[in-house]
Amino acid sequence: MKKCLSLILLPMFVLASQQVPAGSMMCGTHLIEDGQINGQSRSEIEEKCGTPDSSSGNELYYEQGNATYKLHFNDSNELESITEEVK
Repeated sequence: MKKCLSLILLPMFVLASQQVPAGSMMCGTHLIEDGQINGQSRSEIEEKCGTPDSSSGNELYYEQGNATYKLHFNDSNELESITEEVK
């Protein structure tokens, strides 16, 4: 019974550990989050995530799988928000 229960619970824990909070995205091993007290700069994010797939003004766009992440920066080039659009 214990073995059966662990086979059921293990995948649930693995899936739960891979959840990314709203207003965030993963770049390799780096979690990029909006709403931090000291906002991440545009150059820090590009260092962690690489060159964006596209950009427009104060926004960078990264495509990951079936989602596009729009990162919006303020006039001081600090991250303000991350929006995810699923295709």
